[in-house]
Amino acid sequence: MNSTTTAPSPVVAPIAAIFKTNDGLIAKALDGLSPADLQSPLTSKNNSILWLAGHVTETRASLLRSLGEPADTGWGKLFSRGAALEEVGRYPSIDEIHSVSDRIGRQLHAKLDALDDSQLAKPANITLPNTKTIADQIAFFSFHESYHVGQVAYVRKGLGYSQIAG
Repeated sequence: MNSTTTAPSPVVAPIAAIFKTNDGLIAKALDGLSPADLQSPLTSKNNSILWLAGHVTETRASLLRSLGEPADTGWGKLFSRGAALEEVGRYPSIDEIHSVSDRIGRQLHAKLDALDDSQLAKPANITLPNTKTIADQIAFFSFHESYHVGQVAYVRKGLGYSQIAG
């Protein structure tokens, strides 16, 4: 395959499908939530759905950068792993998160479609558990994102909303 292809490599196709599935699950999870519920963690030790949605978007941008693509959410370290929770007014609105997430998501899907098997077989360029190749690195990011999609679903149900799957 070459960089003009529109279908992902068979190596990355199942991983790309996970990202696409997560797109729909996150959209469904955010649907119908009040602004207050978007910003409400279940406990003082949890993150809100708004934070989780921002974190997933920021992590996708990080994946893109690791693949050599310029990607910036404009949020700095606001949604980084281990970031201290800020006052609600410091976070972007859900509309901004949707907008940036859509842009980053389109960019990620295009990049995954453009990667060929030789690029995917190259050594991983960041240190992550159980990763040796770029394909492994992408798979780790899809696992990480899916973990947070599960958290979003759990918080949504905990706030009294319907499930997002099943």
